[in-house]
Amino acid sequence: MGEKQISTGEAAKISGLTIRTLQHYDNIGVLPASGRTEGGRRFYTESDMVKLEHVVFYRGLGFSLEQIKERLLDTEIGENANELLSLQKTLLYNQVYSIQNSIAAIEASQEIIGVGKTPPWTLLATFMQSLGAVDISIWADYEFTEEQIDVFKEHFQAFDDVMDFYNTWKRLSIKAAAFCEAGIMPGETIAQKLATEWAEMEQKATGGKDEHEQAYLAVDSRRDMWSSAERELIEKAEPFLDEAVKIYRQKQK
Repeated sequence: MGEKQISTGEAAKISGLTIRTLQHYDNIGVLPASGRTEGGRRFYTESDMVKLEHVVFYRGLGFSLEQIKERLLDTEIGENANELLSLQKTLLYNQVYSIQNSIAAIEASQEIIGVGKTPPWTLLATFMQSLGAVDISIWADYEFTEEQIDVFKEHFQAFDDVMDFYNTWKRLSIKAAAFCEAGIMPGETIAQKLATEWAEMEQKATGGKDEHEQAYLAVDSRRDMWSSAERELIEKAEPFLDEAVKIYRQKQK
């Protein structure tokens, strides 16, 4: 006995899609109907509904219909699908961190306005645009030494920990560059709050160990491997950060 026949209307209700969408998927070959009734109406099977679940899932992740048709539907548990899902995950991370760049710019602007000064709108807009175009997957090609990898593994237990560090670094750097451009002095309250966060970030990343700090300094010394946007950001932020953190550490003595 064959599989149960499911009408287009039933399939639409089950999937949450419209009948027109299912007809479109059939017409372009993304999800061909298994057949037609004697009356000429499309019908689907339970196997088709499993494939439809995958289509809905992949569409929700932002894959195009062409990608789904050509590279995903027949390889959902294969190496190709896993690779594509990893690439899409990175793309979504890029989108998340692009949004967080904008949030950092907003926070910097609010803090600057809060002390009666004018935010550097052009600089912040430039950073939002340039940093938003950075593909974080480029760091996967960076040649870390075994010693560096051992240090990073000690302080970062998962990929999310690494990205949290990277985003914190970027957020604080955006603020530092903006504060400097706006004429904030490194000893001012908002600058010292920034310096406190920077010092806490360093402590978390190194555990306060000099030899672990050297692993990060080695990466810092290879800025030719960074994206141009990241280099420009730290070059704008570094002088202000150095002075602010210096004042912060003097106060801690």
